[in-house]
Amino acid sequence: MDLIRFETVAARDVALVVLEELTHAASVRAWLLESIGLETESTTILEASDSLGGPESAEFDATRRWSALEVGLETADERVRLVLTIGTGPAVDTDVDALESIRTRRDRSLEGDWDDCRLVSIAPKSALETGTTDTELPADATISLESFRDRFAARDGDRDEYRTALVQAAIDRGRRSASADGPPSFVAEYRALVRERDPAFDLEAENEDADTVADDDTAVAIDAPPLADDHRLVHALTDGTVDLRIPGAAVHLRAFAARYATAIPPATDLLTDGDALVLRLLVPVIDFDSSEDDDALDGDATAIDEAAVDETLTALRDLLTVSERVADRSS
Repeated sequence: MDLIRFETVAARDVALVVLEELTHAASVRAWLLESIGLETESTTILEASDSLGGPESAEFDATRRWSALEVGLETADERVRLVLTIGTGPAVDTDVDALESIRTRRDRSLEGDWDDCRLVSIAPKSALETGTTDTELPADATISLESFRDRFAARDGDRDEYRTALVQAAIDRGRRSASADGPPSFVAEYRALVRERDPAFDLEAENEDADTVADDDTAVAIDAPPLADDHRLVHALTDGTVDLRIPGAAVHLRAFAARYATAIPPATDLLTDGDALVLRLLVPVIDFDSSEDDDALDGDATAIDEAAVDETLTALRDLLTVSERVADRSS
């Protein structure tokens, strides 16, 4: 099977996988209930729902970094309400109104038809260990995303490779978001390698347009002398793409492709985004997996594949050539 990669992943994606497993996989349900401290024998799920709803809901987390499930259980002795919060990053972007809604649900459960209400925090192991989960609520139990990943990886079902990759992507997103002081260390090393190879490249400018590239701190804007003033060149390291964005050219896509056919690299994808034309080249992914071992993720030193950087620089230079040709023809 081809390697599964996720360009973006949200906490709600993980929440829906957890909901599916909880309601349809008896072994996962028994393991999860045991982790929470509930009996696994003679336990019936009465109801289960994605409690924050979709984007149309006022409680939906627009940052995509946390979600919540509500599950009603009946054991031999009691009726228990579970509130499971699923997070992929630190608490800085948590929606206060949504958290208050969870508190209200918990209190209402205890006042209503439920004998007990348990709050369970599901997040990357690093967030659970440091106490920086997205909910900032005192949890009755915690379960790491890594434990879900490992259970999926150990199975041999048709969709288990997909589930494993999805949860791993959520863990990686949490790692990228964990540092509030700046970009991940591998981004700093990437910048240093680029400057070492070509001092003309300026990688200081951060991406400010979330509509054009991935909205995270692993996308860097590139500037170099051939780049036209109104063009934008961005390398999304973890997506494995470099984009040249040319405003106002979308309506002229076919004419543009014909006019600059000799300058545009053969592997270029021509995309439109509003009135802008985007020239995209695929390059090697530069991510945490580029490190020699997992220990490098928590330190300052990583081991980026320098051949991948060289290949990326070639793609950047090719797109800079296109930008320069467009600017010359427009002048």
